[in-house]
Amino acid sequence: MANALSVIDVASFQERRAQGLITGRPHSKHDLIIWNYTPKCQYEQAWDEVTLQARGLITEPDGTIIARPFRKFMNMEQHEGPLPLEPFKATEKMDGSLLIVSTYKGERIVATRGSFNSDQALKANEIIEKRYRDFAFLPAYTYLFEVIYPGNRIVVDYGKTEDITLLALIHTATGEEKDIHQPEYATSWPFPIVKYYDGITDIAVLRQLEEANKEGFVLRFESGLRLKVKFAEYLRLHRLMTQINARILWELLKDNEPLEPLLDRVPDEFYTWVKQTCADLQAQFQAIEQECRFELEQVKDLPTRKEQAAIIATKKYRSVIFSMLDNKKYQDAIWKIIYPAASRPFKIDDEL
Repeated sequence: MANALSVIDVASFQERRAQGLITGRPHSKHDLIIWNYTPKCQYEQAWDEVTLQARGLITEPDGTIIARPFRKFMNMEQHEGPLPLEPFKATEKMDGSLLIVSTYKGERIVATRGSFNSDQALKANEIIEKRYRDFAFLPAYTYLFEVIYPGNRIVVDYGKTEDITLLALIHTATGEEKDIHQPEYATSWPFPIVKYYDGITDIAVLRQLEEANKEGFVLRFESGLRLKVKFAEYLRLHRLMTQINARILWELLKDNEPLEPLLDRVPDEFYTWVKQTCADLQAQFQAIEQECRFELEQVKDLPTRKEQAAIIATKKYRSVIFSMLDNKKYQDAIWKIIYPAASRPFKIDDEL
């Protein structure tokens, strides 16, 4: 977005960091911070002006922006309200890792969305040194690429491709985005640039262009709004490859394990499913627990164990009630009762 602020409100970023919604990691050499939203932020849908910006944003400690990547952008189906009635540009949604390249004190800075030294950032730096060393990265701009190589395959198979593809060029101070497909720019790039669906102005037509081994497309409206659309086959394959299912979520909840490590592998499309599945399991647990506590209240004051047992034996969840009566741990018994009947990978929420 043009005319964006060139300095962030550091206090707001530190507040979100303390809440576990974003991370702020330092550069190993320079006094720089890279800000990135967390799985917790995605799971809780805690999006605001700070968390939306924290998608690989690089700043100095005082908040001066050094690299300005895309803000977090949503799936088209997640957009609230009608789509803008304005022209848009559609480009291919690539299935690699976002690469952020900028210049600081005369030195090239390379990072992925949340790290200066991720495997993908290090590999991309190797590619730049090998193939594009002589390219003069303009210091006033942030260059955004998709880094693709066999060791970083997610779903789409790019074969032996090992390269960086230019996605966007953004003026770091103002946020103004240059059209990299304009003839004045397009012929000057030594690296490949993202595919542009030139001349297509109908989203329905774009959906019909689904190809095997493609992720989808990205829409950028004239106002700067970005939305993504993923092809159904890509989502199906991603679902199969990640193999997240209700039984895995059940096990994490039963053992009181955090969901965040698992959510690192889950695309945005399935956060609603994960959240709803966990809520359903917890609701089942609480319903059984409350029913058993009610039944316990009916028998706990009877004079003999025999009388208590005679009544409890007729109840549906007798093993849980007996454990409660004896002040024993009963939680595992409830979790066993609500163990999902079928182990299926998570599916696309119909509303998505």
